[in-house]
Amino acid sequence: MAKQEQDREDLLRDGRQMAIRGETTINDIVVVIGFRDAGQLSLYCGADPVFQFNAEQELRRVYFQGQRYAAESGRLVRLDRATRGGKIQFESSEVPQPHHAAILECLDHWIGNLRYLIGKKETVWRVADQQNTTFFAQLTRWTDDLPQPIQIADSPGV
Repeated sequence: MAKQEQDREDLLRDGRQMAIRGETTINDIVVVIGFRDAGQLSLYCGADPVFQFNAEQELRRVYFQGQRYAAESGRLVRLDRATRGGKIQFESSEVPQPHHAAILECLDHWIGNLRYLIGKKETVWRVADQQNTTFFAQLTRWTDDLPQPIQIADSPGV
């Protein structure tokens, strides 16, 4: 997720930590999907929401409705900015169940959109630094193997 509060850089062009990446537009929102070297997916749906997964396809980080969330012991916690001694730190707080459910419902919506678009010839995709077939094979494999319900990781680490 972007560390700055403003819109982030062009992830398709500059997202080098995501070895395989592509983008499309869904309902006028630019969606970027990227995979790190070990297959960890990041899903950027415009500037917000953002969903990041680990190599086991567990949700590890979220940016949703202007708030940061991280996985902690199999659940999401909200990360609130705090400044101490001139340094920015994040304090975690519980996420109420209705809000937790809203995050996962939003994620399900975006994953559903991706599953629908995979293989649609009329969908326009831009893919960076590799052939389209590599990106689509990775995306198809990832969506096919995604556990249901989506699991929350034990920690926000990759």
